[in-house]
Amino acid sequence: MTIKQTKLFKISLIFLLLFLLIVQGLKSKEILKEKELLQLEILEQQRQNYNLKNKYSTRISTNNSRGKNKLLNIKEQTAVILAEATAYNLVLIDFSSTETELNLNLKGNFHSILNFIFYLENSVEDLKIIEFKIKKNQDTLFFYVRLKSELVDND
Repeated sequence: MTIKQTKLFKISLIFLLLFLLIVQGLKSKEILKEKELLQLEILEQQRQNYNLKNKYSTRISTNNSRGKNKLLNIKEQTAVILAEATAYNLVLIDFSSTETELNLNLKGNFHSILNFIFYLENSVEDLKIIEFKIKKNQDTLFFYVRLKSELVDND
């Protein structure tokens, strides 16, 4: 009786080991397939990264070559903006400019200031409004605006 039990135990142990080997083999096949898929995704992502790197490096080099021209255009744009300010019946109190910024202090009525802001947002492409303040003094509004060139990186 003990011999049958030991044989039965050995046979069941062998079947259990065979079952575990089969399950492990199937799992390893699934893992290998998943590994291959992930490697393909990695290669695809690397290709996309390389393409994006090339695209943006050419865009940066193009922007840098245009950048020198744009710096010259900032001076021209300052003159145009000052002319537009007077066209909108705004009185220039003070202004300062650098290669990347333009600060204007103006006074005028509400509608003139509103139209001038609309002009700055829609017509001036290289300069963006960073800050503006409006203060009221009796019947006149004082308007401060700070414009900054888009060429400057915020690194």
